[in-house]
Amino acid sequence: MSESGVISRRYQATEDTRTVQAVCAICNGGCGMDITFEGDAIVEIKGRKEHPATRGYLCQKGRNLKDIFEAPDRLVHPLIKTASGEWREISWDEALDIIAEKLSEVKAKHGAEAVAVHVGQAGVRKEFTPYVQRFCAAFGTPNFSTAGSHCHISKVIANELVYGALPVPDYTHTNSIVLWGYNPQISCPPQMFIINEALDRGAKLIVVDPKATPLARKADVHLQLRPGTDGALALGLLNVVISENLYNKAFVEKWTVGFDELTSLVGEYAPQRVEEITWIPTQKTQEAARLYATSSPACSYPGIAVELQTNGVQAARAIAILQAITGNLDIKGGAIFAPGAALSSLKLTNTCSTPAIGENRFPIFCEHNDNAQANIYADAILDKTPYPLRALIISGSNAVITWPNAKRLISALEDIEFLVVMDHFMTETAKLADLVLPAASFLARPEIWDHTSIYGALRIGLSPKVSEDKKRMTDWQFWTALARRMGYNDEFPWQSEEEALTYRLAPLGATVYELSDNENGHIYGEHKEKAYEKDGFRTPSGKVEIYSKELEKYGYDPLPVYREPHESPVSMPELAREYPLVLTTGKRMPSYHHSRYRNIASLLKLAPDPEVEVHPEKARELGINEGERVIVESLRGSAEFVVRLTDEIDSRVVFIPHGWEDANANMLTDNEILDPISGFPADRALLAKIRKKG
Repeated sequence: MSESGVISRRYQATEDTRTVQAVCAICNGGCGMDITFEGDAIVEIKGRKEHPATRGYLCQKGRNLKDIFEAPDRLVHPLIKTASGEWREISWDEALDIIAEKLSEVKAKHGAEAVAVHVGQAGVRKEFTPYVQRFCAAFGTPNFSTAGSHCHISKVIANELVYGALPVPDYTHTNSIVLWGYNPQISCPPQMFIINEALDRGAKLIVVDPKATPLARKADVHLQLRPGTDGALALGLLNVVISENLYNKAFVEKWTVGFDELTSLVGEYAPQRVEEITWIPTQKTQEAARLYATSSPACSYPGIAVELQTNGVQAARAIAILQAITGNLDIKGGAIFAPGAALSSLKLTNTCSTPAIGENRFPIFCEHNDNAQANIYADAILDKTPYPLRALIISGSNAVITWPNAKRLISALEDIEFLVVMDHFMTETAKLADLVLPAASFLARPEIWDHTSIYGALRIGLSPKVSEDKKRMTDWQFWTALARRMGYNDEFPWQSEEEALTYRLAPLGATVYELSDNENGHIYGEHKEKAYEKDGFRTPSGKVEIYSKELEKYGYDPLPVYREPHESPVSMPELAREYPLVLTTGKRMPSYHHSRYRNIASLLKLAPDPEVEVHPEKARELGINEGERVIVESLRGSAEFVVRLTDEIDSRVVFIPHGWEDANANMLTDNEILDPISGFPADRALLAKIRKKG
């Protein structure tokens, strides 16, 4: 290790500068970077062309890391809110003492379950997150939660119910790709290298999206559906595949449970009926089903748009079943099972017998995810159901902007006894806290990365610590220091992040230095086709479970039924008379990541306004114009947006982005309208209206 604490030898240096290799950790794309420093200051950032997956790509956020990490409004010191509501700087020792004392006090008075800890998107697939869960187990609270309360985990659960695991699409070798509610051009651009190479050699592309995005316009078939009707579309595709005998009979007969029941179910979803539900022309559904089923090997991937609806788990299950019965499961070019690297476990047995928040209401979510369901924390705080929540620590999540029903959540966070927020900036959530902690940047910590879930390669690596972030703590340092303050020395024996990584990497036979000095990482395995033929699937029956007895046990539909969105023109026609537009929220903006970086001038200028996308015909009907400021309103609340006219959407649908403080989309969403299996909010399918400002 160097005198600065930087553990990598993977850099080039001159007398005045050093250039280091790192991996960006803003999102899950894991883009390789070359960063040049003069002293502690960043002077240049470039995408690393030699990176095996991202090939030199670096988005606007990555290219502007200097502005982010050196922003004048970045938090530097721990801050405590005084009785007058002002902020006062305190030392890390004082902050740790206050937190340890308050958590111990709450535990003694109300039980450990009265404390919850949430790690947001900043902790997704990051090495510090399992240490936070370990702290919760040592403390005794079952209420550890992550961004998985409203992202990704719904489809994980769906696929585990069907196959026992979530497979990864093998774009490299496929003949047909279905991107379902997923637009990698925006959400993971490096994936487009692989996808475009597949398309260039003749692979077919089917895009399911309520918007005619550039990728959708490029597709062989674009299925432009009504938001929230993905489950009906999946059943319609299955109807065509089964009725036209396009499925893999040998696989179905040997490796599935419930095919006959599925056949009866999809018989109710002929393409003509699906057109009535989804607005997709009959011939389009038929064309897509035939193309997918006859272009083996084929792969599909459902994005977050499938998850964020009241029928999300069942819709994702139907998509998974389509993948299986067409014979495209665990084969080259299909959906492959790519296991993560086996690292030393950080799991501790939690001796608390009290169920986690959400465990009784969403038992399958908590069982499969080993998390509490954060979307109903506000109920525990305000209504004391299922029991009172008295203290909450939030790390790397601007919950007020990114969780559903912001109005209710704000009331809850104002009401809770003790709130701690750890972040880079004084976010809208941090402003409500009793104590705010400044987080070090990801460049100041060694970070494990893997390509398995994004790129399908069984490859793991280490992005080394390349800089110091003075006066701030990394998340690992904070949680380890707090654990020791509270007497959990045996549970947290490691003296440094490097020592902890050595423990974690031991099963791979790779050292911290070996991974730090190898930008291509460590290949830990290779995919073996049809492994299920030897070991079966990781389901109770050992087969693909079209009919799920696990769902049935908990009172859910065992088949992938379609339920109309809780709030739609069909399910609530009277409400639709007042709120006639189908609203979908969460439009991605490349210069931001969820709620992050609108305070960075170089990024804000790229997308300065929160825009509502409206079809020109609807705009004429409403008497609104391009660039005009309007109010978008739902049954729960409203927010102000700038009109952007587009013919890429149906005239009955409007799109708004999330992540804006002054145009908070979650003022319009609800934490009561939730998927009954996962507890995910229905952010992609609600009812709204637009009115002129004033």
